[in-house]
Amino acid sequence: MKALAAVAVVVVGGYLGATVVTGNKIAAAYDARAEKLEKQFPFVRVVHRQAEKGMFSSTYSGKLRIGCAPAAGAGGEAAKAGKTLDIGFRDRVLAGPLPGFSTIGAAVIESEVVLPDEVPEGVRKYLAGMKPQDIRTVVGYGGDYNTRVRLPGGDIALPTGKLSWPDVHLSGAGNFDGGAFTFDGTLPELAFVGAEKGGKSTLDVKLAKLRWQGTSLPADSFWLRPGTSTLDIERLEVLANAGSKPVPAQIGKFRYLAEVKADKDLLDAKAAFTADATLRIGEDAKPIQLDNFEFQEAVRHLHGPTLQKVLETSMAQLSSTCEGGKLSQEDAAALGLEMMQTLAQLLPHAPEISVDKLAVTYEGQRGEMSFSASAPGLVAEDVEEPVVMKAKLQANLLVKASARLPVAWVQLLGERSGDPAGAPQRVAQAHSMVDLAVGKGFAVRVGEFLASTVVLEKGAVLLNGKPMSEGK
Repeated sequence: MKALAAVAVVVVGGYLGATVVTGNKIAAAYDARAEKLEKQFPFVRVVHRQAEKGMFSSTYSGKLRIGCAPAAGAGGEAAKAGKTLDIGFRDRVLAGPLPGFSTIGAAVIESEVVLPDEVPEGVRKYLAGMKPQDIRTVVGYGGDYNTRVRLPGGDIALPTGKLSWPDVHLSGAGNFDGGAFTFDGTLPELAFVGAEKGGKSTLDVKLAKLRWQGTSLPADSFWLRPGTSTLDIERLEVLANAGSKPVPAQIGKFRYLAEVKADKDLLDAKAAFTADATLRIGEDAKPIQLDNFEFQEAVRHLHGPTLQKVLETSMAQLSSTCEGGKLSQEDAAALGLEMMQTLAQLLPHAPEISVDKLAVTYEGQRGEMSFSASAPGLVAEDVEEPVVMKAKLQANLLVKASARLPVAWVQLLGERSGDPAGAPQRVAQAHSMVDLAVGKGFAVRVGEFLASTVVLEKGAVLLNGKPMSEGK
């Protein structure tokens, strides 16, 4: 019995000791996170911080102050410019190794959010009604965390209408040391019924089956982390009542993708979305069906260290504005010039902006367009003086644009752009304009399509492969 009692004392003592160590680590983590947050976002401050520490649990509370607080004694415009928004938080931390005796880990954190009076009453009441378990984070001993959020279904009356939704589930996982971060979320449905005008709702919106997810990879800069994110919506329905002509629209199979990749110091960013859409103007109008709509844009060869300097300068300006008040015109002009000089350092790395694809299928026919702009060949010496840089940019500017559209769309445009009686005349005029464009060299016929390409390079313009003057 004495041996068992001794073992019990050791176990309990060890558990209590582990709990104390874990609690101290969590407290230190709170301090570090607050310091890091304020460093990354100078316009955010953690204020009114309080800590109530216990053996098995502790409570940390405070407010996130967003914006610049007005200087003491400030009035008039200065006081208005210094308005802030304080969002309160309260975290109950159950210390490990068996936090709340519900799991194994360093801690379990149950969070609550308190909104200020400036936020609409319906939103404040909704958050106030959430349970602490609705925002729950499990923290591991290696600094990893896993957060689960449940936003209960409900409805909120807004000045413009009523918003309603079922339960929303969100999750996120990562490491407090800044490693990879993943997130996921689902929203089964979201409905908005606009305020009535003349006995009818001005705008109704219904969104079905939304999901967003993504991954953010480690990087030295919070702002320049590589990663991907996607947003999928099964269906979006909109009904706008504009007088006697209701305008219904439906978008289906919507998918948005954003991606940032890093190759040493260079970043490539792209965004793309696809969807199908139906639009009808008026109750008796024929629906306009747009299939497989695609939009892809990209920015390539962005120099990461230069972008980091730009971000640091911007944050420093925000911080100095919060701390020192309004900048003089001379200081603002000097900062603007400094920012432009820093941005110019991007040019020797040949950045490019492009719309890689803008395409849609209408009545079984698909049209596509694309565009890109860059200024390759510049070196560091070319951007040191504004006058030299401007001349070099003009000399090295490379712009490309192309389009490929179905000839059948010309016929459809003439038939459906007005009253039926005038359709034959409109169709004839549309075909005459096409013939004129082809005759002038602005477009070429490629089977059942009209195609056109424009290239601006070293100050010269090529239209469909010929110097611009020859195409007129």
